[in-house]
Amino acid sequence: MHPFLPLIVVLACFPFLSGCVSTADFKVVEALAIGMSQEEAKATIASYGFTMAEAFDRPEGGWPSERENFQATRWRAGREEAHLGKQVSRVEFYPVGHGLLGYGQLFLFYGEDGRLLDFHRYQIN
Repeated sequence: MHPFLPLIVVLACFPFLSGCVSTADFKVVEALAIGMSQEEAKATIASYGFTMAEAFDRPEGGWPSERENFQATRWRAGREEAHLGKQVSRVEFYPVGHGLLGYGQLFLFYGEDGRLLDFHRYQIN
């Protein structure tokens, strides 16, 4: 085995790996702000190239207490509501990819006035 083979492999993969460091999914979180309207937040997220995958309004009986699937958007709204001590009237989910194979999740939680109460970005890989 050539003594420099590991270094050559790392250098050859660097352009792909570096894509995971500075991408739009991190920048969009910096651009969001508590108190934004739904329209402002949606426009901000769209400006970074991401689109909404699902959105739910709060059911009359409240948010479910059980996870319904992997992203569990409605369940997360209930947990956020309990955490904040405020009613979450709407939740939105945006898949936010990064790098070559990266995947993240962005959840936005809105109050009764339609303003952003909180948001969370989760990196899956």
